[in-house]
Amino acid sequence: MNESRLPIYLHQPLQVLWFDAHEMAIIVIFYLGAAIFGGIAWLALFIGPALLIPMKRKRARGWFSHLAYANGFFELKGYPFPTATQFHE
Repeated sequence: MNESRLPIYLHQPLQVLWFDAHEMAIIVIFYLGAAIFGGIAWLALFIGPALLIPMKRKRARGWFSHLAYANGFFELKGYPFPTATQFHE
């Protein structure tokens, strides 16, 4: 018999401190950019998330994933590319 474990709270998102998974990804991306480029890029580590996280929290749930899809970071099976102008089923 296959047994699998379910988390206790299915409706609660992954959270580190008071940041959800997408917000942690924003912070990590800015951290990596600052570590790679150095110098004045370290200011972006503080300014970037300080601007993007409040903007993300004002949007509807799923906005960040749709933004990543629209910019081509991943694709959805069975759906056209985000730049497609015509779609035939």
